[in-house]
Amino acid sequence: MRLAHYKRPSGITTMAIFELGGALSCLGLLFFTSVGSRDFIALIVGALLGFVVVYGLWTLQFWAFWFTAGYEAMEIVYELFLLTQPEYKGLHLLGPLFGILMSAITLGYIFLDRSVKPVFQRKAIL
Repeated sequence: MRLAHYKRPSGITTMAIFELGGALSCLGLLFFTSVGSRDFIALIVGALLGFVVVYGLWTLQFWAFWFTAGYEAMEIVYELFLLTQPEYKGLHLLGPLFGILMSAITLGYIFLDRSVKPVFQRKAIL
């Protein structure tokens, strides 16, 4: 018995590339954040989890679908939390709002596109 191999849909490839860009931008923003601050810790966690998401999406790991869904949901919750903070006013609102939009698009894609979920399911070929 062997596992069926799927070709990665172009939408998953695009999503993995955008997630890689997000993880790399988290690393880049570390240079402009105070060590030990809430944002510093969030950026480290975001970058590490982002790289895990990228690996899972790129290699079509069976766990990547739900891991990505959980990661994006966590991102939305954190960005909504940031919107309640006093230092996120005016132009600083754009970052969290953009993050919420991108996470919502990702969640919509993985849950609404019918070609996505079957790619991440283990199917045995006899």
